[in-house]
Amino acid sequence: MSENTKKLTINGLFWNAVDRFGNQAVVTIVGIITARLLVPEDFGVIAVLLIFSTIATSFVDSGLATSLVRTKVVNELDYSTMFVFNLTISCSLYFILFFAAPYIERYNEIKGLTLYARILFLQIIVHSFGIVQYVKILKNFQFNLTAKINFLSVFLSGLIAVLIAWLGFGVWALLLQPVLYSTFRTIMLWLWGDWKLNLRYRSASLRNHASFSLSFMFSNMIGKVLSPFYYSFIKTHFTLVETGYYYQGNKWGETPNLLLSSIIQGTTLSTLTPIQDDLPRFLNACRKTMSTLAFVLFPVSFLAICVAKPGFVFALTDTWLPSVVFFQLLCFAGLFTSLTDMNVNFLNIKGRSKFSLTLEIIKVSLAMVLLFFTYKHGILAIIYGLIAVRIICYIISTIMSGKVYGYRFFTQIKDILPSFLISAFAAGIAYLPLYFNLTSHYLILIVVQTIIFAIIYIGINHILGNDIWTELLGLLKKKISKKA
Repeated sequence: MSENTKKLTINGLFWNAVDRFGNQAVVTIVGIITARLLVPEDFGVIAVLLIFSTIATSFVDSGLATSLVRTKVVNELDYSTMFVFNLTISCSLYFILFFAAPYIERYNEIKGLTLYARILFLQIIVHSFGIVQYVKILKNFQFNLTAKINFLSVFLSGLIAVLIAWLGFGVWALLLQPVLYSTFRTIMLWLWGDWKLNLRYRSASLRNHASFSLSFMFSNMIGKVLSPFYYSFIKTHFTLVETGYYYQGNKWGETPNLLLSSIIQGTTLSTLTPIQDDLPRFLNACRKTMSTLAFVLFPVSFLAICVAKPGFVFALTDTWLPSVVFFQLLCFAGLFTSLTDMNVNFLNIKGRSKFSLTLEIIKVSLAMVLLFFTYKHGILAIIYGLIAVRIICYIISTIMSGKVYGYRFFTQIKDILPSFLISAFAAGIAYLPLYFNLTSHYLILIVVQTIIFAIIYIGINHILGNDIWTELLGLLKKKISKKA
């Protein structure tokens, strides 16, 4: 990487990390409180509706936002065209879902689902009002502003959701939180963004981005809809309580992987776009990015798997103990999702969204086939099939990356395998206090396991002279010397 690209990337990573970790801290606290105040059936209701809101939101985003971010030169007419198009799509989708809500209730046999759906789906329209402002902020590398907006939005919406749950309104806390989040976020984007409302529309502008946008939209929609589809499928073949357990396991299981990969993806989409045509520099930057992701992602995920049981019982109470095994398996599956998503991110930067669409079609096809063979054997069998799908899709994504810009499978394995093996070893040692039941106090157990894991992981990387760890130490020393 050049010094300028490196500086922008480090700055972006810092503010994206502040953004994601700040948001996740609030989401975790809100999630713990609501899990203690609500029952599994309430989470089962929200899980049933997620598939519809996810599909609709993907249509609203429509890939135009990502296309504009990765485009080097964008004019005001492009922004106004995207605003008009997205607003029209969002209003049309809400209209369709509004009248489809009674049929959704009838199919799922959940009383009151019509009203729940109509309220939850309001976020679709609200979300569309803020997309242009968000794109302009990303184009200007204002990562600190997005961090502030996202944190305040999740904090305010989470605070109100906790109050609603505490007052005894049950599932309404879960339904109103995403609507409130979209509302607060959109308001702040308009207060602090620099785009002025413009309703001009040009078809030529839309056509210029159509090829990339359509492929990205469908691949993004298929990718996002898979988890909600599993919720709906499980609700159809199992009980609402079991659906709630799976929802909690998947929700927390995806968290460490999505959190860390989104930090890096959100940064590289902006910072690597200027060097996308310089193949050697781009490939080098991709390798560095993937190695960095692996260095952080694997230890966090393996540690989460290691402390899952004491963590769930301490934070959520033993009511959610059946979710632990779901969490552990889905957290492991999420590792391959994050690696695949990073490859897809690089392909999108290169403008190859059709490869992303092909991959998502393969993923869904495999998932459907394995669901057909596994669902009769229980939820665990379904999850094992999901793990197989994600491993296969990661391998396919490396083949695509190799064809487009030369980042092949064995090169990727070389970059990520050391972090994987060291993390697995550290987790094995850190699991021993739980295995031998050294203490019945779960908080102490979590702290002890975490310390053991950190000492082993950092110690081995320091001894081996891992490049990422060495560079991180160098940055810390530089910061300390500047302060001194």
